Amino acid sequence: MEKNQIEQICEDLGVNQKKLAEMMGISQNSISNWKYQRQQIPNWALKMFELLLIQKEHKELTKTLSKYRI
Repeated sequence: MEKNQIEQICEDLGVNQKKLAEMMGISQNSISNWKYQRQQIPNWALKMFELLLIQKEHKELTKTLSKYRI
């Protein structure tokens, strides 16, 4: 079974739906509505997913690079 967008973004970020809602400043109910396709995911949320992924990558790179500081 293929994962939907919400399941995929939660997996990519390493969070559950509750944490994703907290990170976005929205209700967990909104996340659930998007997951079960009761409402379409708005464009602003899709952009926020992208930004959250970039933020996670930045944190990981910063952590890795800090190991090599002289």
